[in-house]
Amino acid sequence: MIAVHGTGAALLALLMAAAPARAQTGGHGMGPAAAQKAAPAARHGSDYTPGWSMMSKQERDEHRKRLQEMKTYEECRAYLDQHRTQMEARAKEQGRKALAQARRDACAALKK
Repeated sequence: MIAVHGTGAALLALLMAAAPARAQTGGHGMGPAAAQKAAPAARHGSDYTPGWSMMSKQERDEHRKRLQEMKTYEECRAYLDQHRTQMEARAKEQGRKALAQARRDACAALKK
């Protein structure tokens, strides 16, 4: 038997404690819940949201929450069109250049 001391002992103890959980999931993955298909959700972030850099953290959080609550592609597109109009007005007020198009479709996951 090999003696393990210090950090090695702590790491070994951590791995041993995790062994029962790994056995239940087949040794990898996130367990039975991961096998369930998550509902598609609209995406957010600078690649998906023109004007992202002009938004406060609170606005980004609210935007993210609204997109995650979207149920249909049409609902999502309508919201993003409204959001773009608001961001274009903000850019104009701040003397910024026109907004670029989103690099990716934030609502694509909701298409059927």
